[in-house]
Amino acid sequence: MIGMSFRPLPHDYQLTKTIPVKGTFMTTDPLKSAYVINEKNQVIKYDSVGNRMGFFSENKFGPLHSIDAKTPFNVMLFYKEQGTIITTDFRLNKKRMYKLSSVGIDNVAAACMSHDNYIWVYDMDDNRLKKINSSYKVIYQSQDVLALLGEEIEPNFMMEKDGLIYVNVPKMGVIMFDIFGTYYTSASSSDIGKADLRSFQVLNNQILYYDQGLLNIYHVFSREPQAIRIPKSASTKDVRVEKGFLYVLNEEEIQFFTLIR
Repeated sequence: MIGMSFRPLPHDYQLTKTIPVKGTFMTTDPLKSAYVINEKNQVIKYDSVGNRMGFFSENKFGPLHSIDAKTPFNVMLFYKEQGTIITTDFRLNKKRMYKLSSVGIDNVAAACMSHDNYIWVYDMDDNRLKKINSSYKVIYQSQDVLALLGEEIEPNFMMEKDGLIYVNVPKMGVIMFDIFGTYYTSASSSDIGKADLRSFQVLNNQILYYDQGLLNIYHVFSREPQAIRIPKSASTKDVRVEKGFLYVLNEEEIQFFTLIR
């Protein structure tokens, strides 16, 4: 990315725990817990220093595609292949299940939680972002994205944060909508600096993702890229940050770091 500035990782992060796990996906929540999907399609929840807090296992809906834990008391698990969403409580006990085919949505590319504990989905057949409430009714939807962009898209990840829904489209970039489904703005893959993102974190309207030893930061409003150098490991798959904590997912372990200043 042209004009990118680099900052070193503060040297007062201390490794507090390393836990063996073969993770395929990691996310965190505002209470500083970490969630990992392991190679057995199970979810394990840890607190900020690596103590296990919850466990969830369900294989009849196919591979677990993503987790949205921005609301730690209503965690969303998305099973893409069968268009199924399960929400859980703080300890990962099942609360509710959405079979999206029951509302006529048979081809969902990505899903996330809304700020009011409803769900957003991207309907591939209708080319629209849709918000579904607890009564299984579509209460908001975007305009036809094919008409908006001039091409069909297949998002692989999305999330709502701070009044925007961030929809990641591989090789294209991140498309942003407001909380009513109205198009807001976009950031291209070249702007962000990576074409094949699987997921990312959003903090204070900044898109964060890990790539080759760098925690990359893209400021949505200023459109300025930055990167923080972190200890590089050939096996590092993802990095997350919460206030005072750093989480590193490697091929066969997850590491927990704390700020010690």
